[in-house]
Amino acid sequence: VRHLYICDFHKNFIQSVRNKRKRKTSDDGGDSPEHDTDIPEVDLFQLQVNTLRRYKRHYKLQTRPGFNKAQLAETVSRHFRNIPVNEKETLAYFIYMVKSNKSRLDQKSEGSKQLE
Repeated sequence: VRHLYICDFHKNFIQSVRNKRKRKTSDDGGDSPEHDTDIPEVDLFQLQVNTLRRYKRHYKLQTRPGFNKAQLAETVSRHFRNIPVNEKETLAYFIYMVKSNKSRLDQKSEGSKQLE
């Protein structure tokens, strides 16, 4: 049996999210949109300016020319928070890719080999 290990930080993060979900469903009797504020924040201010610019270019975000890093990070952060995500599908795909020891880059290289 092959075992996958994760660091303590991510293990604790996963457990805290699970505990929040348990408390949320037991406190109010179900998932209600008004209690959906336990979304983990991603600190995009730690990214480099070039990374923020690539994100902006990839998603075709409209900004004024000459934005500084803080303004760019705020714009990207606002966009990132509003992207709809199908959580179950994303987690299932992630687990499949981890268990099969693949990445999206592997899929792209396999596709190009088939064309040759």
